[in-house]
Amino acid sequence: MKKMIASFIVLMIAFSVSSCTTTTVFTNPNKDFCVPATNTDYYKCDFSWTSYFDTIIRLTVYPSSGDSKTLQEIRDSVSTILLQHHQLFDKYNAYEGINNIYAINQQADTPTPLKNNEYGKMQIDPILFEAIQFALANEELVKAESVKLFSIALGPVLEIWHDLRNQTSCVDDFFFGSLVCDAPSPQLFNRTFAIDSSKIILDETTHSIAFSVPYMRLDVGGFAKGYAAEVVTDFLDDLNIPYIFNAGSSNVKAGGVNPQTLDGFYNVALTQPIIGFSLSQPFYGIVKVGEGVSIVTSGNYQRYFIGSQDGKVYHHIIDPRTFFPGGDTMSVSVLHEDGGLADIYSTAVYLLGLEAGLAFVNNTPGLEAIWYLNDNTIQVSNGIAVGTFTYNNQSYPQYTLK
Repeated sequence: MKKMIASFIVLMIAFSVSSCTTTTVFTNPNKDFCVPATNTDYYKCDFSWTSYFDTIIRLTVYPSSGDSKTLQEIRDSVSTILLQHHQLFDKYNAYEGINNIYAINQQADTPTPLKNNEYGKMQIDPILFEAIQFALANEELVKAESVKLFSIALGPVLEIWHDLRNQTSCVDDFFFGSLVCDAPSPQLFNRTFAIDSSKIILDETTHSIAFSVPYMRLDVGGFAKGYAAEVVTDFLDDLNIPYIFNAGSSNVKAGGVNPQTLDGFYNVALTQPIIGFSLSQPFYGIVKVGEGVSIVTSGNYQRYFIGSQDGKVYHHIIDPRTFFPGGDTMSVSVLHEDGGLADIYSTAVYLLGLEAGLAFVNNTPGLEAIWYLNDNTIQVSNGIAVGTFTYNNQSYPQYTLK
C-alpha cells in the first residue's frame, strides 16, 4: 500500500516563558526519556510510536515527585491502547484472532445472506463495537442538503479513491513535488453504491455486526485517530499528570496544567498548508489551549495526488454528495473537548466550505474553528480571540478560546 506522507505536522512549542533556573528536587524517573522541566517539581518525559495509524504519535508527560504511576506503566498502557485500536480499525490488513474492519468488509463481500436476511454477520471485540456505535450515533451531527457529511459506510467510494492513488501509472513527479496519477473519470462513480449506514445492524447482546444489503464496506478513517486519542487521554486524565498528546500530524490534546508556562496553558503551532514539496514546514499561528481541549485539523494537502491530465489536486476528503474531493479552503482546525467528535467535526466542517462551515461552528456550542484559506489568509469562528505571539524573534498570530 502506497500512501502520501502528510506534509502537515502540528508542532507543540514546548518552552518556558519564565526565566527561573531549574533545580529539580527529585530523582529523574527515567534518563532515557526525561529531562528536568522548567519547574522545580517536574520532569519533561517524551515518548513516541511509529507503528500505529500510519503516522508518528508523540506523548509528553510531566511527572512530579508525588506521582505513583511509573513511566513504564504509562508507556505500556498507552502502547496497549494504540495497538488495540490500530489493529481493530485497520481496513487493509488481517490480524490473527482479531475481527477488525478488514475482516468485517471481507465477510460482507458476499451476495448470499445468512439467516434473517443478514449479510456478513460477525462477532467483534467490544472495543470496536463501541467505536462503531459512537460513529453511528454522531453521523447526524453535520448535514448538507440532507446528506450526512460524515459516514463510516462510505467505504465503497473511498476504496476507488485509494486505488486511484495507488495506480501503477502514478509517479512521484519532481516538477509538481507530488504524486501524479491519472485523473479520475466521472463515470467511475456513475453507479449505485451500498453506502446507507442505516443498513448496518448491531446486536449489543452478542457484540455482533451485520448488514441488511450485500457489498457494504466500513471505513473509520474519518474519526479513528481522534477516537483512539480520546481513549488514551481519558486514561491519562485519570492519572492527574500534565500531558500533551499528539496523535499524528493533525490531532492534539492537552491535559492538566502546563508546568512549563507561567499561565499553565499549552502552545500548539499550526503548520502552514503546502501543496507540493517543501524543505521546511513553517507554521502560520499558535493556538493557546488549556487542559481538556482537542485540536484536530483536516486539509487538502495531507494526502492527495495531482491529476496528470488536468493538473488538479485530488485530496482524500471525499464529499458524499459528489463522491469527489470537497471543501473550498486549504484546511480547518477545530477545537472541541472530545477528540473523537473533533475528528468528525473537522472532516464534515471542511466539506461544508467556509461560509456554511463558519455559520455551523458559530451555532454549535463547544465548537470553534480556524480556517486557512487558499489566498493564505485566516478566518476564525466567533469564540476565538486573535492576539500576537513572539517566537525566535518572529511574531505570529495567537488564537485563544474566549
